[in-house]
Amino acid sequence: MVHSFPDMVYGARILKECGVKPELECYDVGMINNCVFLRDTGALEDPLYFQCVMGVLGGIPATVDNLIHMQRCIPPRAPWSVCAVGLNEWPIVTTAMILGGHVRVGFEDNIYLAKGAQAKSNAEMVEKVVRIARELDREIATPKEARTILSLPSRERKFKMV
Repeated sequence: MVHSFPDMVYGARILKECGVKPELECYDVGMINNCVFLRDTGALEDPLYFQCVMGVLGGIPATVDNLIHMQRCIPPRAPWSVCAVGLNEWPIVTTAMILGGHVRVGFEDNIYLAKGAQAKSNAEMVEKVVRIARELDREIATPKEARTILSLPSRERKFKMV
């Protein structure tokens, strides 16, 4: 995970030129600090959107203490989300929801619903995280609400019938 500052500035410039809001995947606290530096130098624009990726070899281990530390390093009012590799996913995403963050689940990060119970689909994993969210009195964002959280412009689908 080597990212030179010239590469990061170049990538940020291309994203800005194309009107793309980046999801800033951070595998450790240093990456959060780099994003803040890039914002402070004008390469990235507020509000930044952070995706904390935990439990990947070479990145920050997926522990509650580490998640709290990452969350504290994220600028105030910046939306953030978390995912974690393997069975660490469930305690980490639950903790993130308790801390006010958002979550990502799916086969990219984990294939298990519980120890020894492999998920049949991404949908099954989403259903589990929705159940957890509801138990924590967290509402599931609609697509429109998600666009607001992420500071994305509203978008109407325009289909041309052929």
